[in-house]
Amino acid sequence: MEKPPFVDDIAVKNCLWGILLRSPVRAGRLKAIRTPRLPSGVSLVQERDVPGKKTITCPGGAEIPLFPGTELSYYGQPAALLLGPDPAKLRELADQCTVAAEPYPDTALEETVLVERNYSGGDTESAFEKARTVVEGTYSADFLDPWPSDPLGVLALPGPEPSMRIHVPSQWPGFVRNSLAQVLNCKENSIQVEVSRLEIHLDGRIWPPALLACQAAVGARIRGKPVKLVLTREEDFLYSPKTVRSEIHIQSALGIHGQILGSRINIRANLGSHGVFANEILDRIALGALGVYNHGSVKLLAQGYTSPIPPAGPMAGFGLVQGFFAAERHASQIADTLEEDPAEWRKIFFLRRGKKLLPGIEIREDPPLEELLDTVAAMGDYRRKWAANELLRKNRRNEPSRWKNIHEPFRGIGISLACQGGSFLYDSPLPGSKTTGAVELTLEKDGVLEIRTTFPWGENQLQGWRTLAERILGVDNLRIRTWDGEKPIPESGPACLSRGITTVTALVEKACTAIRKQRFRDPLPITVRRYYHPSKVQSWEQSLYDENALSPLSWGTAVVEVEVDPVEYVPGIRGIWMALEGGTILTEARARKTIARGCVQALSWAMGERIEYREGKIDPRAVESYPLLGTGEIPPPGIDFLWSQGSPRGIGDLPFVTVPGAYAQALSQALDYPFQKFPIDSRDIWTAIQNLRSAGIREGTP
Repeated sequence: MEKPPFVDDIAVKNCLWGILLRSPVRAGRLKAIRTPRLPSGVSLVQERDVPGKKTITCPGGAEIPLFPGTELSYYGQPAALLLGPDPAKLRELADQCTVAAEPYPDTALEETVLVERNYSGGDTESAFEKARTVVEGTYSADFLDPWPSDPLGVLALPGPEPSMRIHVPSQWPGFVRNSLAQVLNCKENSIQVEVSRLEIHLDGRIWPPALLACQAAVGARIRGKPVKLVLTREEDFLYSPKTVRSEIHIQSALGIHGQILGSRINIRANLGSHGVFANEILDRIALGALGVYNHGSVKLLAQGYTSPIPPAGPMAGFGLVQGFFAAERHASQIADTLEEDPAEWRKIFFLRRGKKLLPGIEIREDPPLEELLDTVAAMGDYRRKWAANELLRKNRRNEPSRWKNIHEPFRGIGISLACQGGSFLYDSPLPGSKTTGAVELTLEKDGVLEIRTTFPWGENQLQGWRTLAERILGVDNLRIRTWDGEKPIPESGPACLSRGITTVTALVEKACTAIRKQRFRDPLPITVRRYYHPSKVQSWEQSLYDENALSPLSWGTAVVEVEVDPVEYVPGIRGIWMALEGGTILTEARARKTIARGCVQALSWAMGERIEYREGKIDPRAVESYPLLGTGEIPPPGIDFLWSQGSPRGIGDLPFVTVPGAYAQALSQALDYPFQKFPIDSRDIWTAIQNLRSAGIREGTP
């Protein structure tokens, strides 16, 4: 089936172009928007022009203004929309416009804690009193950019009022439609959302497309003409959401056998302005920070705070990436302290069946982690390489002078393991919707199976649904319907957290099974609708979360081998291997492609991608120098699946939650230096090598 076009490639007559005028201050009060004398056909859209709700309501309750009334929350926040028929002249006019603002003093920009978790389980203080060894570290993850394949763009096509058609690359078209209905003050069935070309997005296309769509739609409604609003690459880079920056301090008390008796964990997460998905992200960071190990007792304090930068996240993993990086680095640091193979330590102390994850979710089946660890170790010849590299490291440690005259590359190998679920922790239905997932299937008289869903399906989903329909009903002729002006399409939720292969595909399978039971007694057409019902249990501070979000789990292990040039300080990847268990794999070729692509992106994040905010701004030159790892810069990943029965489970986030930790451990072994952050770039490596050569072995982080 042919892919839809990019927004920028859709041509329509009498189209107006839009340019966003942005805040010139980090935070402050909007005073006025000054423009030159605007020629005929050019107009300015501001907050007062919005016919309905002035904000979009993101899941979790965050309210994002279309245009600010008086309060400016971050540098580059959209303040108004300039519309005109000629994009070149419009750009000239935009350069002459001024957003006048009164900046707040630095003393008014203090970080504000938006969400907090304070959890205690067991007698942690007693555990530290009994400890034979205490291991601690502070593990940080910087801001990263999802770097989508194309800048975000929207085309709004007004019809007879109040109808509106929107072309937008969104992971959640239902959210776009719902937001537009509130902003335009109309019913949802008058709005058609067509998902344009949606390439690699790393979950960066969940809520921002809705904001841009509402801004363009307001302009289209006022002017009565189509409006195309496409961000430039620079705009998308400078002002789009980044990952959440986190700092996680873990202190563990170890017993005589190397077991963890108790841990103290402190988490700080920078959510940017507004705190989008604040509870979901913070809890996933906390879950990841505990890893999949038995901590005995735990004392955890997690805080998510706001700051005057664009709203951060969500990105791949919704916080699990930051949390698991800390957990896996800490596990490897424990093994290094005990002078044990990190793989063997993990095999002994991971959680078994009957144990509980922090929120109280019981692990119902024994995780296949021993088999996964043995499989990935064999794939990468991990044990032999680890032992050889460890011997070299110990020799250098015993004779620090060797560091001064080393010319051959430093080599190291690292291993990590992690898990992912297949749904949100918190039930976040759209306003007016009672469910977070539903599909409707109709088997027509001509044998065509129509699937009605708001889910932005792609080839992966289509192939999976076709496989199910053929197996259950014996049909493979599918028709997808995502909009119907007369009959509501059931809201299916966003395409993230592997929901396409878990929640939505499970609903399609249940609906197919129901149709099979009815077709022998009822005439065609037969229509069946199936809903996703979260299983709510209590945890944390009286919060209710969906138990199905983490049960069943998918599991993954990764091994990364590196070498570092001692002259240029440039790390190179000698090999990367992954072993995964995710239930039934519907399409193996596509699953391998997804994992291989994820490995490249995860390594790119770990090896040098970094966003720096200085006084709330990103240096515009960074858009040209932002380092991205290409597929040709690493060996093809080795990938193996543990084939198992059961429903398909999500695996798309597993490279992101395993590879950064394995890479950091590999570098740590190579340079005998405890790297506790990602990304790790050449500056960090240079600092580590210089410290080692000049002063021998020393503890700390670069």
